[in-house]
Amino acid sequence: MGTTSHHASVLAIDTATNLCSVALVNDADIKEIQRDLPRAHNQHILTMIDELLEGQSLSDAVSVIACGVGPGSFTGIRVAVGVAQGLGWSLDLPIYPFCSLEAQARATAHSAGDLVLSAIDAQIGQVYWAWFASDGTMLRPLTEPAVSKVAELTGPSGEAFDSMETTSVVIAGDGAELITTEYSDRTFARVDSEARPRPSLAALHLLDMPDDSLLTQAHLLEPRYVQQDIGWKKLSEQGKRD
Repeated sequence: MGTTSHHASVLAIDTATNLCSVALVNDADIKEIQRDLPRAHNQHILTMIDELLEGQSLSDAVSVIACGVGPGSFTGIRVAVGVAQGLGWSLDLPIYPFCSLEAQARATAHSAGDLVLSAIDAQIGQVYWAWFASDGTMLRPLTEPAVSKVAELTGPSGEAFDSMETTSVVIAGDGAELITTEYSDRTFARVDSEARPRPSLAALHLLDMPDDSLLTQAHLLEPRYVQQDIGWKKLSEQGKRD
């Protein structure tokens, strides 16, 4: 696991894709449950968390909550954020908001020098996407998450995707099929269309953090939408009139 921080145990959740994913990670153990539950995350996520806890109380078993904030399914992201807010607020636990695209990129194999394009199908011919650079072990974000038509993808430096050399490009996520179909004349280092966000890997990343700079409070947690016309109110703002 590398150098661990003082966060004894992390409950990590992600519902940005068809998978409902929960994990419990500490210095000694990693438990993770991932189930294909499209449009039914809200019906199962609390039960799945109970399965992880195996009879322990959440307050005794968890010291921080890691939450995938997207981008991805609007409804799915709201489920994860709502659950994290509720648990964090009621138990006064800090929250680590992580990018679902980054957690997905971490879930696929990559080698030093690879460029990882993490992509989630956004429907109607669009994908949510972000670029990451691999040193063989760690990933470094190169771009902010974005959404676009597949034909309008750009590279890490803003160049047109169809002008890139792609032999060192790894594509991860259910958006991979759309991309490889659009750019069928290209050769890629690896295509992993089965990759999905792994909350356990986000939790491990947090345990490697030397400080708490990435943590936030429940009432400040927000989904990471990349469209500008999606409304969301922080917990502290809910119930207030505009």
